[in-house]
Parts: sequence; structure tokens; C-alpha cells
Amino acid sequence: MSAPPEFPEKADVQRLVAYGYDFERSRHFILEVKTPQKARAFLAGLVELGLITDASADNEDVIARKNRGCCPTHIGFTFRGLQELRLSPALLLAFREKAQAYTEGAALRAARRLADSGASAAPWWDASFQHGRAHLLLSFYADTENELDRFAEVLRQIPGADDLDGWDAALDGCHLSPDKAQRRVHFGFRDGISNPRIAGFHSPEAVPESKAPGLHAPGEFLLGYENDEGFNPWLLLNPEPRPNPWLLPTAHFDPGFFRNGSFAAFRKIEQHEAEFNAFVSAHATQLGVSEAYVRAKLAGRWDDGSVVRPDEESAPLPAPANDGDPPPEAPLNDFDFSDDAKGRGCPFGAHIRRMNPRGDLIVPFRRRPLIRRGMPYGRRYQDAPADKRGLLGLFFCASLEDQFEHLLAQWGYANPMGPDNWGDAKDPLIGNHQDARAVFDIPVAGEQTRQIDGFKPFVTTRGTLYAFYPGLSALRDIARMDALRR
Repeated sequence: MSAPPEFPEKADVQRLVAYGYDFERSRHFILEVKTPQKARAFLAGLVELGLITDASADNEDVIARKNRGCCPTHIGFTFRGLQELRLSPALLLAFREKAQAYTEGAALRAARRLADSGASAAPWWDASFQHGRAHLLLSFYADTENELDRFAEVLRQIPGADDLDGWDAALDGCHLSPDKAQRRVHFGFRDGISNPRIAGFHSPEAVPESKAPGLHAPGEFLLGYENDEGFNPWLLLNPEPRPNPWLLPTAHFDPGFFRNGSFAAFRKIEQHEAEFNAFVSAHATQLGVSEAYVRAKLAGRWDDGSVVRPDEESAPLPAPANDGDPPPEAPLNDFDFSDDAKGRGCPFGAHIRRMNPRGDLIVPFRRRPLIRRGMPYGRRYQDAPADKRGLLGLFFCASLEDQFEHLLAQWGYANPMGPDNWGDAKDPLIGNHQDARAVFDIPVAGEQTRQIDGFKPFVTTRGTLYAFYPGLSALRDIARMDALRR
């Protein structure tokens, strides 16, 4: 088999993996396959109508298509879904050998690998996320609810759509403010500050900052390419001296089926804002500091997105704009922790330092980047305190085990990594806190370390599924019965 190209072909990659959307709303359907032939007819319709947006489309193309009534659309498949669609045994076996987390599914790994227990345990997840019925994840994006409604009707008119269950249980995301430059999530933190950049999709000029991470190799997010370590686990070459006949490319399948695909974790997280606000207020009073200070130490960033610097007691004033232009976004991501080795700015236990310990020399790790495509759901707490609200998170990576699960179960749930750190609380924002005596350390120069305790879960997992987002050519294969039988 010839070596894969160095960079992916954009026209074969689902656009959502490489680029996010700037629209105000999203809609997700978790669908169940009832009849394989009819489900494949629906998939064929998606492809033939050109509804799946690929990465060769630029922002102007996407907006023009949306304005014509064709919302950018993407589809992922759970392993159970591919089984129901009768994918060939050879391809299913390759998934089993290369992607154990994906083939087992999130529900079966939740307690062991995602720290989901108690109220967040898989048996209590929403019905649409249950292991036996979550087969397809169909997502699309627009600015208004009317646009989403109209396009949902377009999808439901495609032959085979009426044989898929789940159309009556849409999951809708919506940004909390129309101000795109100041988007916030529930709890009030700035949203959409940074995402990894991918070689072949983004130019080096897209990350000009001195300390921001550079371009990642495509294999960190797309199958069939080398990752940052120079390793390509999806090359699928036959091992020597004992070839595996199941993986013999010329006899059973084209390894190109996997190339340009990506794995994703789709996660619905309910946020308990009243409890979080009360917790912050109580500890601000206890420590004699502002609520903004407590929030910043827990998150690692001030509400405006700027990282907490050593010995900073209040958020820095924004830099003056140049010639009337708004301040650039890039500086919000232009930092690492090399000048904060004691955790006196951003504590070792803070959310952002756990999820991306950039520049921490004490951490013997390889980078584990995730692409985040999340959006809040529910109205703002100030407008409707009694409503349910939270985050619909979609996280793309090439390895669910080494990236998504490692961040949650190891960096998020284990004790923080750092010298002279005695804190043992979980991630303060998303941790499944079970020990009220666990403490969060706030090192402070010239005084005894401040500590926060009494944590309780501020979020509850309402569902997670693992999906494979195939390249466009593989999606065509899935939709064709003859390709599935070869």
C-alpha cells in the first residue's frame, strides 16, 4: 500500500472537524436505525443532495448555502450504528483493533474512563443517549430557530428519514448573547477563545503568538496521518512476519476507508449555576477577596478570558484599541505557564491548567489536544433561574482513549500536577466532586497557601456518545449496499 499524503484533501473531510461555525444556533438529532436499507437510502440522499459540508467550503460559501436554506450539516456514527447498517466485518474488526473506546461506547466506559458516577452515571442519562439506540448523530447550524426548523423539514423529506427514530427529541444549542466578540457560557466565562490549529488547514500565520501552541499534525485529529509524535496508528500495514489476513488491503478492504475520518465525543452537561454562584460567594467572603478572584482561580482565566497572572488580585484592564479597532483576540491565547511555575497566578488545580498544562516542565506528557465545538443550551440564569441549562459539547480527536478520556479521567479527576501542591480536589468546574473535605490550593506569594473546600458537583452528565465522522468518500461507501458487502 502506498504511503498516505502528508496533508488531507479538504474536500474529503467533514468541515466541522477542521473549522467551527460562527452561527448563533445548532441542532442535533440522535437517531436510531430501524431498517438498514432505508437508513442507507437516507445517507445516500444526504450525499447526493450535497448536504454534508466539506472542509473546502470557506465562510462565504457556508453563509451563501445557509441563506439558500441549506444549513451546514454533519453526521457521525456510533459503532453500534455501523453494526446496524451492516458495515463489513473486516472494517468492524479494524475498529475493534484500533479504537477500543469507540467500539465499546461511552455508556459502557462512563464510570471507568469518564468519572461519571452518582447522578452522572450512564443508567441515568437521557433516553436518546442509551447504548442500544444511539446510532447516528446528525448536526446542523444556523442563526435562527426558524432556519433550523425549515431545514429539519428538508431532512425529514429525504427518502428513508421516516424510518429513523429520534426526530422528536432535538437537542438545541444557542449562544447566550448576540455579541460574537463577547460570547459567554453558563457560569459566565468567555467562550471560544482558542482551539488547536491543524497543518494543512491553517497557515502558520494563524498562530503568530510567541507562546501559543503551533500547528498540530493532522494525525492528532484525522485518521491515516502522522500525529505530533510522528506515529500513524491507522496506516494499517500488515505486520511482519505474520500478516493479519483481516487487514490485508487487497483482499478485504481499502484502508482508505478510515482516512480523513475523525472520532468525536458528544456530551450533554447540565450546569447548576445557582449552586456554583453560592459556592463562589461563600468562599469570597471566607477569604476576604472578590467573587471575580475566586472564579478566576477556579477557572484559570478571568471572566473576560485573560489568564490569571502571578499575584494578580483583580482582572487587568483591557489594552486600548488601536485606531478604533477592537483589541485582538490572539493575546488571550498567547501564554504558557513557564513564568508561573509556582501556580501563583493560575493554580495547578484550575480548569484550564488541568485541560492544557502548556509549558509546565514538571509534566512528563505528550500534548493531548482536543477540538471543541460546543454551544450552550438553555436560557441565561438571570432570565430564567428555574430552567435547565448547560453545554452541548462536541470534542474531536484521533484517539478517544489517549485524548478525550485521558483529559477527563486523568488530568481532570486525579490530583493536580505541580510542585508544592497539596490540593486534592477534582477539576473545580467539571469534576464529579464526592469528598467535601477535598481542598483546592491557591498559592500566594508571601503568605500561607489559601485553600477552598466544600466542593459539590456543579455539573451533571446527561449523556455522552462516541461517534466516527467519516470522510466524504467513506460516507458514500457506507450509503452503498454493495460497498458494505464486499
